[in-house]
Amino acid sequence: MLLAFLCGIIQIGRSHVKPVVSVGWVLLSDVVDAQLLQKYESAISKLRSILEENFSQFTWELPFVRRWRYPPHGALDPLELLEAGLQEKTKNGWDYSIVLVSNELRPRYRISTIGVPSSALEVAVLSSSELNNDGIDEKIAALALHLLGHLWGLSHSEDGPMVPPEDYKTLTLCNFTDGQKELIEQRLVEASDARLEERQAKWGHISFYWSTFWTDPKGILRDVHDYSPWRLPLKMAKMTAATAVSMIFVLMGSESWELGAHFSPLVLLIGTLLAVLGSTSFIFAGQNLGQISREVGYREQLARTKIVVFTTLLYGMFFLWLLYMIFVIGMGILFPREILDNWLGGRLSFSELLHFASFAGILGLLAGAVGGNLEEEDEIKAELFYDEET
Repeated sequence: MLLAFLCGIIQIGRSHVKPVVSVGWVLLSDVVDAQLLQKYESAISKLRSILEENFSQFTWELPFVRRWRYPPHGALDPLELLEAGLQEKTKNGWDYSIVLVSNELRPRYRISTIGVPSSALEVAVLSSSELNNDGIDEKIAALALHLLGHLWGLSHSEDGPMVPPEDYKTLTLCNFTDGQKELIEQRLVEASDARLEERQAKWGHISFYWSTFWTDPKGILRDVHDYSPWRLPLKMAKMTAATAVSMIFVLMGSESWELGAHFSPLVLLIGTLLAVLGSTSFIFAGQNLGQISREVGYREQLARTKIVVFTTLLYGMFFLWLLYMIFVIGMGILFPREILDNWLGGRLSFSELLHFASFAGILGLLAGAVGGNLEEEDEIKAELFYDEET
């Protein structure tokens, strides 16, 4: 009886232990101004307070480390800072990481930016250069809360912390709305669970990535969807151009029409799957998209990031194939019927047109993979990693 009573007390005690969520802060600028450093620490304290107020069911840890990596002047590339933040996050076992710099950030798509969140990496970059000294600690905390909202899958809204901070002077701390809290709580429960590397000491490469995917398949697919992979072909100009050039040669050749129209559906299906997977792997390896952190052993967070990036690219290549298949079908309908019938030695049926369009899409996809490796590595990484430039 006594033993059962003690076990019951222990079980009750465990049930009241709050899950821990860690948001590590990394200062990479060589800041020596004691007053500014105090403002940074005050900002972290204010952020902790509002997180505890909004999500009291979690224990919040916000460690602050300094690395003295960059002089506190001159513009910095957010992509390098994101990768540095990812390294710190995986090394220290944090759930999320915020990289803080006093430097300006070098924008890619906008005139200027003060923050770049990356939900794929679960890291955000924040610059204090544009925030005036009056209330700078609250502005930093408010901006950090906005960036964390993006890491947690939130979009812009008309109220709460997710209001776009276009005017830096209006940055103020405020609570998340009830709907936003509900979505964030789901993410935080997933983040606070024990990592795979904590549950088992030894893993195989394939089994670890397989287990990582099935730990949270819905969350991974949700992250992929948030990156709008169907827009990737439009953003990778060299890849799309290489595919377009191949399309011209395929469309203008009678031999290609005769060959493609007579492939069996099974061959075309297998060829499409192999082309999508092969072109994705070719760009993923050729652009070093898997080399986003120094080797730190098996880490669920890092494996999850690679899965999200690979799957986003995989969807993008599939949509590229689908886009050009639709284009070829349209061109086949517009071409003079007499010419196509003469090329094929008989009347072209719609099923044969579908077969040729699938065949042309496969060739275009393979050509696009070669063109994709002509893209600037940093440009592709920015397309895949950036949620926005705030």
